[in-house]
Amino acid sequence: MMHPHENDLALFAGGDLGCFRRWRMERHLAGCDRCRAGVDEFSTLRTQLRDLEEMPAVHWARLAAEMKANIHLGLEAGACVPDAGPNPFSPSRAWAAYAGLLALLFVAFWVGRTVPIATPASDADAVVLAATGNSIELKHAGSSLSLMHTRANDVTLSVSAQGAMRARYVDSATGQVTINNVYVQ
Repeated sequence: MMHPHENDLALFAGGDLGCFRRWRMERHLAGCDRCRAGVDEFSTLRTQLRDLEEMPAVHWARLAAEMKANIHLGLEAGACVPDAGPNPFSPSRAWAAYAGLLALLFVAFWVGRTVPIATPASDADAVVLAATGNSIELKHAGSSLSLMHTRANDVTLSVSAQGAMRARYVDSATGQVTINNVYVQ
């Protein structure tokens, strides 16, 4: 015979089981003395706990007087403590933080700028793959092919070491995405 778990017995004793689980528990308890004794123990324990929950009478006026005295004592003790020293957020530190932020922004702008790839004059037959602000250009022997999107708001360019370039354009009017992949071999 499978006996229910103690958690289920405790829930049944407190009246917290759902309809179906309660019905199944009642059927089991009708034929199982051991589980019925467990439910009786949980019921007795619940009544004992309920008796322990009764709070003693609280003298609110005395409690309020103690709280006020503790607050006054804390204020007096705080007045005795000397000043902690210079302010950690002084204007000179703020200016130093601003200068560091400006230096970081300048370096990020300088590193992130696009540098065109120059081809040597003697290498006229070379295939050059370059990225501009809104296009990918493929140049060879004086001819060029540009893949661009004129209404692009957000352009993401990526280059691989194998000679491939990818541009992802998001059309600002429609929200459509165009992806151009160019491979050079």
